[in-house]
Amino acid sequence: MGAFNSKSKHKYDVASEEPKAQKRSITAKSNDSQAQSKIVTPDSSPAAAPAAPVPEFDIKLVPTWIKESHFVEILRETVPSFEKIKSFHIKPALNPGENYATLMLRVSFDVELSDKSSKSVSYMMKVPHESPEMEQMLAVSNFFVVENEAYIDLLPKLEELYKEKGLDIRFAPRAYQFKESVKEEPRLANTVLMYDLGQEGYKNVNRLECLNFEQTKVVLKKMAQYHAAGAHYKNLYGISERLMYGMFGKNIEVALAMLEAMMVPTQKRFLSNLKNFKDCQKYHEKMEAYFGKIKDLFKSIGNHDPNEFNVINHGDSWVNNLLFKIAPNGDLSEMLFVDFQNPHYGHPFGDLLYFIMTSVHIDYKLKHFDYFIKYYHDQLIEHLELLEYTERKPKLWELHMQLSKHASWAITAVYMVLPVVLLDPTESATFENFFADTESGSDFKNLMYSNKRYQHYIEQILPWLDNRGLLETYEELPGLTPAAIATESPNQVEINVDPEAPDWVSIDFFKTLLKTEITDYKDIQSFLVRKATEAGDNYSSIMLSVDIDYLKVSGGKSSISFMLKVPPAGAASKAILDLMLTFKKEIAMYYDVIPQLEQLYQQAGEPVVFGPKSYTFQNSPKDDHILLENLRPAGYKNADRLKGLNESETKHVLAKLAKLHAASAQWYVTKGKYADCLDKALHNENTRPIFESEQNKSFMGLAAEAIQKFQGSELYGKKVVNVLDNLFTLISKAEEYDEKQFNVMNHGDCWTNNVMFSYNSQGQIIDTLLIDFQRSNFNTPAQDLYYFLLSSPNFDIKLEKFDYFIRFYHDELKRNLELLKYPRHIPTLRELHIMLLNDSIWAVTTTSTVMSAVLLEPTNNASIETMLGNDEEGKNFKRKLFNNDRYRKHSEAIYPFLNHRGLLDFV
Repeated sequence: MGAFNSKSKHKYDVASEEPKAQKRSITAKSNDSQAQSKIVTPDSSPAAAPAAPVPEFDIKLVPTWIKESHFVEILRETVPSFEKIKSFHIKPALNPGENYATLMLRVSFDVELSDKSSKSVSYMMKVPHESPEMEQMLAVSNFFVVENEAYIDLLPKLEELYKEKGLDIRFAPRAYQFKESVKEEPRLANTVLMYDLGQEGYKNVNRLECLNFEQTKVVLKKMAQYHAAGAHYKNLYGISERLMYGMFGKNIEVALAMLEAMMVPTQKRFLSNLKNFKDCQKYHEKMEAYFGKIKDLFKSIGNHDPNEFNVINHGDSWVNNLLFKIAPNGDLSEMLFVDFQNPHYGHPFGDLLYFIMTSVHIDYKLKHFDYFIKYYHDQLIEHLELLEYTERKPKLWELHMQLSKHASWAITAVYMVLPVVLLDPTESATFENFFADTESGSDFKNLMYSNKRYQHYIEQILPWLDNRGLLETYEELPGLTPAAIATESPNQVEINVDPEAPDWVSIDFFKTLLKTEITDYKDIQSFLVRKATEAGDNYSSIMLSVDIDYLKVSGGKSSISFMLKVPPAGAASKAILDLMLTFKKEIAMYYDVIPQLEQLYQQAGEPVVFGPKSYTFQNSPKDDHILLENLRPAGYKNADRLKGLNESETKHVLAKLAKLHAASAQWYVTKGKYADCLDKALHNENTRPIFESEQNKSFMGLAAEAIQKFQGSELYGKKVVNVLDNLFTLISKAEEYDEKQFNVMNHGDCWTNNVMFSYNSQGQIIDTLLIDFQRSNFNTPAQDLYYFLLSSPNFDIKLEKFDYFIRFYHDELKRNLELLKYPRHIPTLRELHIMLLNDSIWAVTTTSTVMSAVLLEPTNNASIETMLGNDEEGKNFKRKLFNNDRYRKHSEAIYPFLNHRGLLDFV
């Protein structure tokens, strides 16, 4: 229905009867020159049709420009083995007199398949009415573009979020878009074509009866699932401006002008009818005052408040935009949404109040209102948690408090939409009469507000709204300003710290930090510290997310999120990390090197960000730690390490590595040596005891044992084992610094989980950042290239496109070195390949050790202690590393690849 546009529908799956006097016949040829198609109206009779079928249609309802040929591309896309159209039927899907902004058509085909069998196919097609009012609306707000984006782009992605969690949830019918046909007929761009859910038994309930208690719960659960997915998707990828602001976009003045034209006539008629409702004239003054400020109220609710929990609203969630499927036993088995003409990002009451006030039967609407809100909230939280939503989740009391702020949705629904929902079918129910301030429009609105069904509802709803203070304009609520709503809380400061966090991690450290970083900071409201990664995703440190809600001096509240990196709890692990300078390297990179490398690009006029922002505590604890910006709330996320990176993701990482390498080379030749911890070889006399310990020998022994069981190992197995037996010596030699070669600051640990991507609403990468610089070192770029390309791309491309990726990296490296005006010789692509041949030890170590951890299924005991342990648990863990099918598959392809290039011939 919508406050702006839509239509009232009696039955989604019932065709309309049409006056015979308005019909005419034309001939439509099909793909088969010997056959003809038939466009039939609801009362067409097959028996009456001539041998060569002649199409019939209501010239007033079915647009004459819709042709059979337009649908061939859709049929080829959606019907496997489609050969040709045998017959074509088009008819109105709704009863006459119930169309408002759009016309809904059912388009049906009998098609022939390639095996000569036949199949029936049906679609629902939404087209605009051809009227001056519709042309005016489409000129300022093309809701067909918005709806197609929702159906074709957004909704499948929301459903995919649940599939990734093992839950099959469907929100709406599949939709299809004309591509080639629109070139022939541009009016097809202003249509929406959907799969006909009537084929699966979906239909509307009787809108005049509204929904019962159980039906309402089914809708609220699906709405909560949709809202949870939308909130999570927005958090991960962002959304387009069309979905963010609704069909009117950011131009609030255009929206308000249209609203005024639509609403003023209905407001006048509603107010004049209050005297006809029992004891309702007393609400005249409050309603008139409310209408007087409704433009300002819509300004406030038209844009989302970042301090609130927000979702992608359906935007038109009333009973006729809900399709139900009834099981054979009579139970309601499924429900789907239709009509996504006005989705917008904002508080969920945009859908909740609109739905409950328009579509729930009066016996349940008010009596169970609070229960319905709680039921929705329970479902919302459950599905946010399922999707691993990382932002703060709304509490139930917060939802109830927001009722006062968002009551406009309830009032608009009650006075503008509910009377249409409850109105008996009438031919005067047209788009023009609903919005026009004409005599016929006035007569129609009198029908809206004078029918007994609406009177029965409104006489109960207005006292209920008034008793809750919802008829008062927002500004008149004593002591309840936007800041008060956002900040008032019945609870004390909420503190929850994971037991694995070091003892020094406390709220006081962060209070001091926030005072320094945020000028509008007042006080912390909640402090939540929890593990940020699963076992197997990080071995050399513990990652903690620190999520803080804080009050602002200016009023309201906001949130900030950090990632805190600390050493593992075990003493042995800490000692190893200290010897390997793990935290010293990363601290030097985040706090010193990276800012200076970014500054080089800033000066060159091409700003680059390599990783998250780093923070320093004023009274820094003595224990090793690194405090970083949490990239996840900004929409960054890791790719699936088990699946591996696709070509686009791989190229984005290589491009960022090339920028890092180029800047680091430039910095070195202009500024001099890096800190000792970054120049010093990892394999040295101090670390020899670690690499030649019994634990490490056991680790390498199990790796060697597994390799010799791989298919084809008779050709390469002994070579690899020989490398593993002499690994310390070979890597020590490779790490020797050679001033004559081209050297860069290697990330040192560049694999899937140490890269974060940000995507746009189309799923395209818009940014790539690197994290975890614990093994950074200044040496040959062969180290990063082998480490990344052999560990992280997916199986299908890592070898097939290896040389292509090296060329791509070289092009990016050369471009960035030239941008930064690198004064020395830039290596050619051939010289880069020679580096890869000379330093192939990094290929072997990546394949034999790193890749095994990358490809291991998640397991709770994945830690550095378990990896180096010689007890039964440690041995079993290492067997899983080297003997799982995924690692075997990759290794059995990579080792022959290395062997054929002579990269295993060290001794």
